Amino acid sequence: ATARLTTYFFPSLSYRQVNVLTVLSAMVLGTANAFYWLSGPDTYQSLAEMKPVIMLALLFTLICFYYFYSYEQKLLAQHEMEQVRRKQSEQEKALVLSQLRQLQSQIEPHFLFNTLANAIALIDQDTAKAKLMLVRLTDLLHTNLHRTRADVTTLEEEVGLISAYLDIQQIRLGDRLSYQIISNDVSLTLPIPPFLIQPLVENAVYYGIEPKGEGGAIELHIEEDKQDLVVQVKDNGKGIQPTMSSGGNGVSLENIRGRLVSLFDNKASLTIKEPLEGGVTATIRLPKAQLMTLQEQGEVHG
Repeated sequence: ATARLTTYFFPSLSYRQVNVLTVLSAMVLGTANAFYWLSGPDTYQSLAEMKPVIMLALLFTLICFYYFYSYEQKLLAQHEMEQVRRKQSEQEKALVLSQLRQLQSQIEPHFLFNTLANAIALIDQDTAKAKLMLVRLTDLLHTNLHRTRADVTTLEEEVGLISAYLDIQQIRLGDRLSYQIISNDVSLTLPIPPFLIQPLVENAVYYGIEPKGEGGAIELHIEEDKQDLVVQVKDNGKGIQPTMSSGGNGVSLENIRGRLVSLFDNKASLTIKEPLEGGVTATIRLPKAQLMTLQEQGEVHG
């Protein structure tokens, strides 16, 4: 009550000043009350009779002051620590986005040179396929260039990039590769961090389908529930390979997990499973609420 009255009549006082005045007021009122009940109003003669009570009240006040001061310092320390953690988290996200821009601006030279070499070889054998390969390579380069200028892309752009990449690989591998993209009525305007799905698709091609003599199929499933956007990359290839963790444009699976942790505060996940029927299923779960937040931050930074 004393603290509320002090704050009401003196709103300009600091939190510490209010505490000091509150403790002093409690000491004075407590001393008077204790003297009244211990001695009674009729026995009051001088201040000397109140000295023992005042000393006890002063000692109690000092203990209380120390307790409240320590508690205040603890709260201040916790507040400062929280600010440091928040700043550190923002710096980590900025670093991740900076690294992402570097990754986005780099298309694996081996893939690029192979595609151009295949297109040149096809010019005399199958002009239509050579032209299609160059068109899809142009689409891939155009989309990738656009993504280097943004921290967040859309599902539509990501699917377009993956479709162009798989078309090129399909021309290169022929009948040994087929693919399917299933969006299940998910809005393709949803925001998504770029360069999350493509490395998984590349792993499926290089470590799943290509080493398998008869080839195989890749399926990209995009679904959503109330909480998450769920993206699955499935293949029926050779299964989990020891070198998968370092493939796909040099972006390892652990690197993707690290980006998910930094961007989504442990609320996103990447799981890799090997079904009984063979192949590999990679699943990314992204919280939709934080995807929208990430989009707003990307618009601000842009």
